[in-house]
Amino acid sequence: MGLTLVDLYLRFLLILVTKYKYMKKDCFILGTRPTIIKLAPIIKKTNAFVIHTGQHKELADNMYKLFNIKPDIDLKMMKKNQDISEFLSECIYKLNKIVKKNKFERIWVHGDTMSCLAGAIVASMNKITLIHNESGLRSYDKNNPFPEETTRILIDNMADILFAPTKRAVKNLKKENIKGKIYMVGNTVVDALEMFKKKLPKKRPIEEKYILATIHRRESFGNDIIEIFKALKELSKTTKVILPVHPNPNVQKAIKEIGLETIKPIDYKTFLWYLRDCEYVCSDSGGIQEEVPSFNKKIIVLRKTTERPETIESGYGILVNKLEKQHILKTINKFIKIKTPNKKNPFGNGDSSKKILKTIKKNV
Repeated sequence: MGLTLVDLYLRFLLILVTKYKYMKKDCFILGTRPTIIKLAPIIKKTNAFVIHTGQHKELADNMYKLFNIKPDIDLKMMKKNQDISEFLSECIYKLNKIVKKNKFERIWVHGDTMSCLAGAIVASMNKITLIHNESGLRSYDKNNPFPEETTRILIDNMADILFAPTKRAVKNLKKENIKGKIYMVGNTVVDALEMFKKKLPKKRPIEEKYILATIHRRESFGNDIIEIFKALKELSKTTKVILPVHPNPNVQKAIKEIGLETIKPIDYKTFLWYLRDCEYVCSDSGGIQEEVPSFNKKIIVLRKTTERPETIESGYGILVNKLEKQHILKTINKFIKIKTPNKKNPFGNGDSSKKILKTIKKNV
């Protein structure tokens, strides 16, 4: 039986759609939970090719579902106790093969992850315009955070277009003589946050008072993370501590050693729900430092340095630069007595993705 006109038309549409899919001009390379959250507001507004490296697996899958984004390619690169150099080299090789098969005009990366660095290197090797979102963050200590401080400096130096979140970030880039075009746009994490803020349940996640905590930084592995968990264990004797457990085996080993109660990893919307109603936050996360001002919450930054000093300067955060149990507890007890500043979020008001896409349109 021959093909009908309808069959031929449907086949033509399939070929056209498939071809169009691989003619997308913009390619987003991402692989971690925070990167997905921060790039989602831009991806949702574009017809882009999305590559997920698989740097995070379960955590990333939940984020894609939440934002209703389906990656065009998943490299599935996550391995147990994977070495940084092994991941980077393999990621560069795999991304380069994909990029060479497509005619991308722009490659987008975000922040300071290994996926981001691999994408930047591949863009540079193939002479493709590189866009770096969340550029210009600096702690000026290559070991804190590690290896992110070195990673972001390398990416900024390769980028053609740099979207910086704050005036300080712009100043950092100009001081370093970065050659790409620099634009201050705020941070897209505020855009993501605003997408869900009004949709959160009106009731509290739990009735009793609680502290929200997240711990995962690589540079803290060893004695520092043990001291952090000892402090959280002490806090839990008087106030409940909500600690979503990070899948990294080094984190889980330390938690088990201290005997700290945890909850399973939660999606972004649920995390914001817990953030909204907590007493305060104890965290070594960079992204949470950008989110707490939008909920008028305080954060105790459990790190030796921070590349987001705006949170500290605005009065929403304090840096615990000595990771020792008694010092952490003393810092917390002192800081929580200070009134919450109730100021605007220094990282923007939720229109960063709009500014970014408007800038790109002007540059095309």
